[in-house]
Amino acid sequence: MENRPTTQVLWRYNATAVLRRVTSAESRFSMALNLNEVAILAAADELSVATRDANTWLAANACPDSALGSRVTLLLDTCAEVAVTAEGAVTGHIGDSEAAFGRLGGLLAIIDFTSQTLDAW
Repeated sequence: MENRPTTQVLWRYNATAVLRRVTSAESRFSMALNLNEVAILAAADELSVATRDANTWLAANACPDSALGSRVTLLLDTCAEVAVTAEGAVTGHIGDSEAAFGRLGGLLAIIDFTSQTLDAW
C-alpha cells in the first residue's frame, strides 16, 4: 500500500512556498518603515506584487479546509491593505499621514497574529 499525502497536506506544502514570499515581503516592509519614504514605497510595491501573486495562486488552488482558507484570505487582504495604505500615506493621497501610519501599525499587528495562527495550524 502506498503512503500518499492527502490533498490538504499537498495544499499546505505548496501554499507555504507562496505565503513565504508574502511574509518575507511583509518583513522587509516592516523594516523599511524605519528607513525612508523611497524604501517604504519599494517595500510596499514588493508586498503588493507578492500578495497579488498569492491571491492568483489561491484562486487557482482553493484550500480544502475552509477555515484555513479564510485565515489565508485574511492575511492576504490585510497585506494588500498595508501596501495601499503605505503608498497613500507616503504620496500624500491620504490626507492624514500620521493617522495612516498609525493604521499601518494596527494592520501589521493583524498580519503578525494571523501569521502565528497559520504557523500553528
